[in-house]
Amino acid sequence: MTQVESVLQALKGLLKQHKINYYQVAVHLGLSESSVKRSFSQGQISLQRLVKICELMDLELTDLLQVVQNQTTELTQLSIKQEQLMVTDIKYLLVTVCVCNHWTFEQINQTYAIEPPELVKILLRLEQTDLIELKPNNQIKLKISPHFHWIENGPIQQFFEEHIQQDFWQSQFTGPGELRMLLNGMLSKESNEMMQKNIQRLKLQFSQLCEQDKHLKLEKRHGTTVLVGMRPWELKLFENLRRYQNLKIYT
Repeated sequence: MTQVESVLQALKGLLKQHKINYYQVAVHLGLSESSVKRSFSQGQISLQRLVKICELMDLELTDLLQVVQNQTTELTQLSIKQEQLMVTDIKYLLVTVCVCNHWTFEQINQTYAIEPPELVKILLRLEQTDLIELKPNNQIKLKISPHFHWIENGPIQQFFEEHIQQDFWQSQFTGPGELRMLLNGMLSKESNEMMQKNIQRLKLQFSQLCEQDKHLKLEKRHGTTVLVGMRPWELKLFENLRRYQNLKIYT
């Protein structure tokens, strides 16, 4: 893959993450949608236009180039088959989550009931996925990109969503380090899109803080989950009272 192709692939991925289509890019650049599509397909986008497209996502050009570098050197996603194997073996999944959060061999062994010979076997399985490299003295080298993610609606996401319903919400969210917030109001489609961009920035900040804190001692770091959901929605009890002609469709 050429450098131009790598940049365009990363750019398309970021646009998809931010839910921005070619029409929106065209409006932002003052071009026709067909011109934008042609520029992408032919790989002819000027530096100035790359900067403007990044601005549309509230990103710097350096953010795009960092994604390109990560994509060429590090793993960004596992296969469906690899994820399926993990959710059928809870210890395998646990060790995967631990190494993705920069745990050492000793920390995993001391914290969980997984003895060294079994842990080595699990880590060797992980090495075959290219997620880690197991070095001498059981040193673990993580090989994933900072933008590594589970497959959307894939086996691991489905596994965690099932347990979120059973486990995560069983809290009043009043303890140390806990927060629950419910916001309700009426937004235009444009304001909805603005909120979603802000949430994408929150996701980026969370990833940056995880990266920043990975060098701290394990006792200073705590497994943390942020769950954000947003959609046009009305309480079913209210919706049932609407007159038929006043049923709303989000457009």
